[in-house]
Amino acid sequence: MNAVGRESPTRGLAIQAQPIERDAAHLLDALEAGVLILSRDLRVEYANARWSIWLGSSISAGVAFISLVRENGAFVQDELRAALADGETRNLHLNLIGGRDNAPRHVSCCVRVAGDGLVIEAHADADDEHAAMHDTARRLGEVTDMVEVLRTLCDIAIQQCGASAAAVLRVVDHQGEVVAAAGDLLPALGHCFPLEGSLLEKAISEQVIVSENHFRDSGRPLMRAVPELSLGPVILAPLHAHGETLGVLAVARGVSAKPFRAREIDRLRMLADHAALAVHKSMLLMQAQSADRAKGRFLATMSHELRTPLTALAGYNELLCDQVIGPVSDPQLDILERMRSVTMHLSAMIEEILSFTNLEEGRELVRPSEFLVADLVRASIAVVQPMADQKKLTLEVVLPKTPVRITSDIDKSRQILVNLLGNALKFTDAGGVRVVVRKTGDDVRIDVTDTGIGIAEEELARLFRPFAQVDTGLTRRHGGTGLGLYISRRLVTLLGGHIEVNSQQGAGSTFSVIFPVAWEARS
Repeated sequence: MNAVGRESPTRGLAIQAQPIERDAAHLLDALEAGVLILSRDLRVEYANARWSIWLGSSISAGVAFISLVRENGAFVQDELRAALADGETRNLHLNLIGGRDNAPRHVSCCVRVAGDGLVIEAHADADDEHAAMHDTARRLGEVTDMVEVLRTLCDIAIQQCGASAAAVLRVVDHQGEVVAAAGDLLPALGHCFPLEGSLLEKAISEQVIVSENHFRDSGRPLMRAVPELSLGPVILAPLHAHGETLGVLAVARGVSAKPFRAREIDRLRMLADHAALAVHKSMLLMQAQSADRAKGRFLATMSHELRTPLTALAGYNELLCDQVIGPVSDPQLDILERMRSVTMHLSAMIEEILSFTNLEEGRELVRPSEFLVADLVRASIAVVQPMADQKKLTLEVVLPKTPVRITSDIDKSRQILVNLLGNALKFTDAGGVRVVVRKTGDDVRIDVTDTGIGIAEEELARLFRPFAQVDTGLTRRHGGTGLGLYISRRLVTLLGGHIEVNSQQGAGSTFSVIFPVAWEARS
């Protein structure tokens, strides 16, 4: 086993236009060059794996060669026929049809007469190599799930390096583990093997690309762990990002295949650099999602645990206020009313947290029913009226002359409107709140306008983020979880509507919730 060096690519293939034996086809598939054999009528008789890589799919026998060319098809056809006529070798530059995103593949070709047909030997242009790496970066950037990232990485490695197998390996508890695999390495997926003496150990410890040309006969730990593997040349490249080695990317060929060329090894090195960043990003995302789920579980558990004693406390408070167990004085009643207010505030905060966790975990379901919008508004006003009375604010409601009936989830709709009304009252110290209901086409619009402090334009972008309020000063002054607007937006989206906001600092705000008249379940 050695660190890999460079070698010169093979040029000047001599191939006869005749049926390709299986072993010969295997060797041709391992070539850096694209080899194509055409019949006299310019139809494909054989194409090696390199052409399939360039075109993004395999080439069927009998396909007209001209159908593979993007531009100047008539000129190319004339040149090929001229070669058949005079037997002279010709050099062509082709833009191939196909490939990912239907991007052309630029190849330089040498066309020779062979028997009754032609042999075309092609090499990818340098610009196309850059395009391939760009395509690799884009494909890895499109996926964030770790399993999908690793699966995509293996597929790309097989394609880019002319391999028949690929895998991602990592170190776990002083052992090697195959965490992703494709092609001939699929039987190794999920297997662990001793780290000592493995290619994985050397690649990680020395931070170099390592190789083994006869892996099946090497006696390596992975080969002993998965004896059914039938691999010849194998190369491994470390996945290193932000000062951390995440594992290795391995590609392999069959037992009788030729070793990887220097150009393919360089390609693996570049691919590993791109892949390491994608894997690192996916790991960070997984950690963040795991932390978020843990936070959600903690909030849900604590909220449930707090709700039970708080419910009992509210019940005892009601008994005392109603003087069921004996008379109380006016000063005592005043204290009990304050206790009831605090208890209701705590209960509302707990319900907000439970709603948040249910939304985050996808447990909220829509239970549609038909109701009058006027009833929804009156029920919501009744909830916030005590706050308005306490702050001596007015609550004005403007309803349409013709009753508006909608089909939606009335409980969620009320929760949304109560959140908007509560926010409007919370951040208003003088004046009041005005609620206007309008029917516009197939939607119902409810505007909640206050005369409060308003919101600065630069703060609007983060207004609907969870656990966020306009600034820390307001958080300390007005309290709350900072979840009301976030929950409202998530709920109204669930109901097929949306929320709009129009505000000017120091001049109040208008929050508008738009509901569809008839809720429809998403397919």
